[in-house]
Amino acid sequence: MLESVKKEWKKLLIILAVYSVWWIAVLFSLISLQGIDATIKQFGSVLHLYSEVIHSIVKGTLVYYILIFKLAIPLIRTGKRKKILMQYLLLILFITFYEYIWDFKTGDPSSAAKANISLGAFFVYALGLDLIMAVISIFIATWIESNDALKREEELEKQKLNAELSAIKYQINPHFLFNSLSFIYTKTVRTNPEAAHAVHLLSEIMSYALEEWEDLGRVPLPLEISHMKKVIEMNQIRFNNKLNIDYKENIEQGGILVLNNTYVPTLVFITLVENAFKHGDLNDEKNKVTVKLQVAGDNIRFSVSNKKKKSPKEPSNGIGLTNVQKRLQLMYGSKHSFIIQEDQDHYLTEININLNKL
Repeated sequence: MLESVKKEWKKLLIILAVYSVWWIAVLFSLISLQGIDATIKQFGSVLHLYSEVIHSIVKGTLVYYILIFKLAIPLIRTGKRKKILMQYLLLILFITFYEYIWDFKTGDPSSAAKANISLGAFFVYALGLDLIMAVISIFIATWIESNDALKREEELEKQKLNAELSAIKYQINPHFLFNSLSFIYTKTVRTNPEAAHAVHLLSEIMSYALEEWEDLGRVPLPLEISHMKKVIEMNQIRFNNKLNIDYKENIEQGGILVLNNTYVPTLVFITLVENAFKHGDLNDEKNKVTVKLQVAGDNIRFSVSNKKKKSPKEPSNGIGLTNVQKRLQLMYGSKHSFIIQEDQDHYLTEININLNKL
């Protein structure tokens, strides 16, 4: 949340800096063309000159921020033209009427707008300038979004290359591995069905993890959920079904269609579950490891909560959760949130995906 606020403030400050430089350049141009006395006289007084410049800078900064980041970029990303264009129109009308009140109702008798411009001419002039601002904001937003999209694709490509390098670095020949698991399964299926089933699960989980998925590691959500359940089952078998794990799945009407049409980066759900297995207390019946999947409308929520182990923590560098956060950001941007909450005894990770969010 704090990081998101910092990003928004950074955008606002960049616009403020650029717009301030532009207005200072305009002011110096006026002074150089007609002299400082004429410029002051045009605005009525030095105080009115300063107040007009500061007001214009603050107003322009806020307007361009809204036009670019709250309207133009969502328009480009979502294509919801009617809704956003209506918001554009309402904002432009609001700005025009605000400028009318500022120029005609502020009580400044030396206002150039009052002295030299009729009311009708003012509205045409102001509305025209506001429309130009809207067009400029769309061009800027298109440039920003093109650069961001290029950076996201480059980052995804880098992550894919890093994943491929890690697979090469850490895996034994996968054919040898899967052939060995198949041999063990065949030898144990009659004498020890549970062990054979565990080997089969392990083989499927590892095959999923090592698969070279197309589209930069994106997989259908049902596939990720299916293998996440296999990870839970595999761990239960390891510990003779004594682990206190509660898996809850709530998919509302129409949710199946949403699930089947949603993609996620591979292993993101599995990473959260494995994190709970690694650091959670799996023996407390009153504080079970709770895994929840909820699908309502266009909203997908996946959370894992656990009580922390009292024994010494296993070594961890936090790369897994950081990787999840980065990959979700690259894929979903503002349409998702990744939450980590913890206190002295409990730990929660939660992924929220809002497919309909601007």
